[in-house]
Amino acid sequence: MAKDPVCGMEVAEKEAKFQVHFDHETFYFCSEKCKEVYELETGMKKPSKKGLKKFLDWLAKGTERSYGKTPPKCH
Repeated sequence: MAKDPVCGMEVAEKEAKFQVHFDHETFYFCSEKCKEVYELETGMKKPSKKGLKKFLDWLAKGTERSYGKTPPKCH
């Protein structure tokens, strides 16, 4: 089992749908959202013109739309 570097959730490497190869290491993620946050934080991906704050606001709204007011297990 690997640990999602964003939220700390345990992720089975063989079943992980979301992963990033960075600096000769593979990181596994529980969701696409955690993967996107990691890519933004490490500079692998640049935030859109809206900026990082707007991206994080969008991320929070998407989580609320998907899961209601209760966040998913990993957050």
